[in-house]
Amino acid sequence: MAARTTLAPLTADADLTAAFEVLGQKWNGIILHTLATRPAPPRPARFGELCTAIDRISVKMLAGRLRELLDAGLITHDRLPPGPATYTLTTDGRALLPGLERIRSWSQCRRTA
Repeated sequence: MAARTTLAPLTADADLTAAFEVLGQKWNGIILHTLATRPAPPRPARFGELCTAIDRISVKMLAGRLRELLDAGLITHDRLPPGPATYTLTTDGRALLPGLERIRSWSQCRRTA
């Protein structure tokens, strides 16, 4: 009788799982990229600007996603008197930009193929 081969169990990468708990949420990557692509050099963006720039996102969804990104430490929320509140990428948020840009390029190639 032939010996039965035992296969090692599959496991998901814990770091990637943690990253996609934030990045896997619809709109989060778009919000981060939009904050990064403000006029050079990037400047803080107001809520209304983000809502206008991200065409199909609802006000309620944007507010919720911004809270998630704040909690994850990827953006900051500042209120400078007398102006409105603004959002800016943190160092951790900016560190994601090369990866987001690669994903954007991948999507572009798929559309043109």
